[in-house]
Amino acid sequence: MDYLVTQEEMRAYDIYTIEHIGIPALVLMERAALAVARRVECALQDRKGKVLCVCGSGNNGGDGLALARLLLDKGIAVQTVFLGERDRASKETACQLSILQKYEVTLLNEIPHEEYAVVVDAIFGTGLSREVTGIFLKAIETINELGAYTISVDIPSGLDGDTGKVLGAAVEADETVTLAFAKRGLYLYPGPYYAGKIQVADIGITRKSFNGRIPGMYTRKDAPAMLWPKRRPDGNKGTFGKLLLAAGSEGMTGAALLAGESAYRAGAGMVKLVVPESIKGTVQEKLPEALLLSYSKSMGLADKEETAFLESCEWANTLAVGPGLSVCESGRRLLELALQTTKPLLIDADGLNILAKDESLKQILKRRQGRTILTPHMGELARLLGKSLAEITDTEAESTYRAAEEFRCIVVGKSARSYVCEPGGAMFLNIAGNDKLATAGSGDTLFGILAALTAQGMDMRDAAEAGVYLHACAGDVAAKMAKGAGITASDIIKSLSVL
Repeated sequence: MDYLVTQEEMRAYDIYTIEHIGIPALVLMERAALAVARRVECALQDRKGKVLCVCGSGNNGGDGLALARLLLDKGIAVQTVFLGERDRASKETACQLSILQKYEVTLLNEIPHEEYAVVVDAIFGTGLSREVTGIFLKAIETINELGAYTISVDIPSGLDGDTGKVLGAAVEADETVTLAFAKRGLYLYPGPYYAGKIQVADIGITRKSFNGRIPGMYTRKDAPAMLWPKRRPDGNKGTFGKLLLAAGSEGMTGAALLAGESAYRAGAGMVKLVVPESIKGTVQEKLPEALLLSYSKSMGLADKEETAFLESCEWANTLAVGPGLSVCESGRRLLELALQTTKPLLIDADGLNILAKDESLKQILKRRQGRTILTPHMGELARLLGKSLAEITDTEAESTYRAAEEFRCIVVGKSARSYVCEPGGAMFLNIAGNDKLATAGSGDTLFGILAALTAQGMDMRDAAEAGVYLHACAGDVAAKMAKGAGITASDIIKSLSVL
């Protein structure tokens, strides 16, 4: 896994490395400068011209000043801008200023409007917490206007290191060399728009510096094929997982079909769809592999329908409720019956909408003995938590974790970046995928994948993480095959077979 750290976490690791492990701050600064110097040299292979280093007064600026010296030693033409007051520079940055004085380097106090092959942004590090103003705002705007290949040190200046939000203005980097560990703000939108290509540089702060305090967020870049459940060569359709999926309604037949087909493609041996009688024929025709259990009315289930559903719950390894179900009395009863079992349960879409409106069902969920996965997009998450969409949008990660704690379950918070978490554990941030995944039915295919992995016996937390990642990787395959055109949910399902 690749850790994504907050400003506070990085500060703690930095201090522990210096004060307890004993690597001096200036050594870390020199290693940071060396790492950035290598990237500058790579950039200069394709470009001719001089380098501009724009430095602030904090340690990020010290990295930039050390870089300017290293580049000068290599015979590279460099101009250096120092912003702010020298008497307010950090101790290490003041040392770098002193060294450059002995090199007889002229430090400029504003950016010249000249031609540069590469511009290095070393104005602010991850500690920025207020809006950029004054000379710093002007410098960021000028860097963006220059049009040179831009490399940011640790994080583009002007980005919040924790949230990826722009604090007034931010450097639009072509590349970011982030130090020791990737920062959350580089991967949370709009951060990725500004970070460009992200390189993580080893400067001597390692996992030994955690000192028992593991970062609260991580991502992964595994080969997708490694994540599928291992299958026994002597297995059968029963041993590969039996899934009971309540989905679909009039006008929403596609949701049931997409979730069911993706479950099969993700390895489920048997899928029984619970659907209204009115769409049974269409489902049977379009997905003949599925077993079917139907109910006649949306106003409620007959006694024999409830009995048949409970018998099917006993048959299944995993229960899943929601895609296209509609917010109706029959849908509510199916969800209530599923909640009362101890089987692994996944709830999506209208299952979540039913849950959000019904306090008694929420209480059953909080008390249930079986494990549960909720898969809300941000609008559904807002309804579950009784918040406005604006409140959730500003705090996606925190709100996802709050839902996990409140409902005592695993939550997959779906957005441009998707989050997976459960109470007391670290959060997985999915950075695979692309904007073409924002297509009708994409969530239904994801739900089918998650349910299939769970039905095959994978730990539910692992299944949630693996399913989100596999769905995104399938979206990347589908987007590549589309060559610039849009994709459909069916394209995502087909792409599962080539991961």
